Amino acid sequence: MKAWWAGLAARERFILMGGGVILALIVVWVAIWEPLVQGRSALRAEVAWLSAEAVWMDQVADDVRRRARLAPASAGAPAQGSVLTLIEVSANAAGLRQALTRVQPEGDGARLSFDQVGFDSLMSWLADLELRQGLQVSQLSIDVAEAPGQVAARILVERGQ
Repeated sequence: MKAWWAGLAARERFILMGGGVILALIVVWVAIWEPLVQGRSALRAEVAWLSAEAVWMDQVADDVRRRARLAPASAGAPAQGSVLTLIEVSANAAGLRQALTRVQPEGDGARLSFDQVGFDSLMSWLADLELRQGLQVSQLSIDVAEAPGQVAARILVERGQ
């Protein structure tokens, strides 16, 4: 290699050294500088997004606190009475009584069957059972029904621990 370098004319050595320096600068730019710049801009975008999220959370925090104060003190506390009665009354209030085809007692709960019930209505009702009645869904099996948005469901509901 030294013999080859020594055999080059001064002008050729200058051109090769200049090319090597330029190649080194390109490698430094592509391998080090550009990833740093891109990472910095990605972090700035994330900071902007997180700042906007923090502002939104500050805005809704008062509303959440107000709703928490207005919620009845018994929310989340287990309701008194038979599980079957709680299910029947709340299903009737939610407009799901017609879709409730079977209620069978099982242990400290009940096994329910629904045919052709709206998925959104069913999920809202189950959330209400948990939040207001203190019941928990232990098992849930949902099958798509023929009508859009309708499902058939098999549910095991038990008293919350």
